[in-house]
Parts: sequence; C-alpha cells; structure tokens
Amino acid sequence: MFPETTDEQRAAALARAVEARRKRAEIKALLKTGSLTFTDVLERAEEDDLVAGTKIQAIIVSMPGMGKIATKRLMEDIGIADNRTIRGLGKNQRMALIERFS
Repeated sequence: MFPETTDEQRAAALARAVEARRKRAEIKALLKTGSLTFTDVLERAEEDDLVAGTKIQAIIVSMPGMGKIATKRLMEDIGIADNRTIRGLGKNQRMALIERFS
C-alpha cells in the first residue's frame, strides 16, 4: 500500500505539483506566442528536471502552426513514442526536431 503521509507532507507535495503545472503551462504559452524557441526549451531542459520531464508531445503541439494531427504525424515520421519526455529523446530525434523548428 501507500506509505502514511502527514498533512504537511501532502501539502508540500500539492504545492510542488501546482508549481510544476504552472511552469509547464508558462513554457507552452511562451512557445505558442513565439517568445520562446524549441531550442530554448531544450536548453532549459538541461538545467531544469521539471522541464526535462515534460512530454515532448505537449511541447510540439504548442509550437506555432502545429496542431494535434500535425504533431502526431511529425512524431511518427521521426519515430518518437507518444509518452516520450524531453529527457528521453535520442540524439537523432533531437536533431530532427531542431531542424524542423529552426
């Protein structure tokens, strides 16, 4: 079963989850407006575990001109699984995405 947690531990975990959602939403919004580039996100992922753990599908669909269908096709063409995170991208996948979005 799950370990027993105190109210303080649950509150701290909830606060971390809220912060994670806020940060991911901020990155996606900046991508959508063009204030942040795909390469910028990759650079942030090297320093920030939260960004590195973001699903690549969520990042791609946030790029200008990309919708759900175009994202799915691009990921299939490059060979990226639906559940892949930024951290989990291979070198060739990363290069193909940089090429596509630069």
